[in-house]
Amino acid sequence: MYPTSPTYGDDAEPDPDPLEPSPARSRRARTDEVILQATRELLAQGGVGALTVEGVAARAGVAKTTIYRRWRGREELALAVLVDMVERVVVTPDLGDTRKELVSFVDAAVKIIGSTLMGRVMQGLVSELPGDPALARAFRERVVAKRHAELRRLVERGTSRGDLRPGIDVELANELLFGPVYYRLLLSGAPLDAGLATRVVDAVYPALATRGPRVTAGDDRVGRG
Repeated sequence: MYPTSPTYGDDAEPDPDPLEPSPARSRRARTDEVILQATRELLAQGGVGALTVEGVAARAGVAKTTIYRRWRGREELALAVLVDMVERVVVTPDLGDTRKELVSFVDAAVKIIGSTLMGRVMQGLVSELPGDPALARAFRERVVAKRHAELRRLVERGTSRGDLRPGIDVELANELLFGPVYYRLLLSGAPLDAGLATRVVDAVYPALATRGPRVTAGDDRVGRG
């Protein structure tokens, strides 16, 4: 579900009254979707830097005030689109092997960041975060925290299996696994290639595993075949 209003800011519009008649709620939901679809289309064309509330309003066929009642500006519109994309990421299935699950988890992020609108939106938003504490907080709570929670679930499952050692610092593990992905996206420009997830996990896994490396040459290489 798309966020219908920002969860931060003193002047944020409250969520619709749960007792509000359903036709009014449906109209609001339809308006939100039209606005966010227009935002996606403009982001795909020009990225966050070229996004404007005026442009979104024109494409969506709504007044600017309609947008401002829901979002403070272009950054929050872009964040709303990004949150929706993050929420669509499929939960990592139980593969019976924690290393394989971590490769699958990281590889899913590599693919969506490298081949969809998410990467461009991420690039545009990151530069705005230092100057907007409210936006930075929302980004952490609605984007970063979701990936962190999923990794915690995988770590707990791996520990219960005996694959991973107890007491793993999940926050640090998250940074070690995804730091190389975002370094390539935001700094180095190196490709987010098909084998990146496997290489990253193979570099980090020995520090997490109970029995050291479990990898042999050519074993389950994601994206190779």
